[in-house]
Amino acid sequence: MRKLILSISIVITFSVVLVAFHANAAGDLTPKEARKIIARMAGIELPSDAVRVKDISSFGNSYVVTAQVETAFRFVKDDKDKWKITEIRTGDRKWEDVEMLVKALNTEKSSRVHAELETIATALESYKREHGFYVEAKTEAALVDHLNPRYLARIIRVDPWHRPYEYQGPRSSFLLRSVGPDGKIDTPDDISISKQ
Repeated sequence: MRKLILSISIVITFSVVLVAFHANAAGDLTPKEARKIIARMAGIELPSDAVRVKDISSFGNSYVVTAQVETAFRFVKDDKDKWKITEIRTGDRKWEDVEMLVKALNTEKSSRVHAELETIATALESYKREHGFYVEAKTEAALVDHLNPRYLARIIRVDPWHRPYEYQGPRSSFLLRSVGPDGKIDTPDDISISKQ
């Protein structure tokens, strides 16, 4: 494999919603406090000069903070002569393996999927206790329309990879599924709950 390493330093701009309890005693979130919170985000301690707060907007008891975080990406050309990102660095921190970060993120997202599917399955069981059968639907959207708000307190339609959850349900059984990180049906990373 032919490797060419290219390091590019860019600035990423993003918005973060911060809850008001992070604000100072006067109730306003200061740029300094927002910078500190963002620098500690996801357990990574960034140097304060790596985060630049551009704007803070208040919305009731929350704030939207638009900030820039200095980030460097290391690119490698693979054996098919295509560039891919292999490492990332924020501020002056050490390089982190992108594949490892994606795996960790997907593990966290998978845990969230399990919890959300369990919540929907519990709502389905409550529905069945009251009606004597499960919701008949071919889509998760139709299912949630039947369950929310009586059996399901919040609307859950898409998984953490921003794909709709799948639901198949005749009166006597159901299948709830996320196609997982690869986005393909019937692969090993699918996450599902069923009742037969």
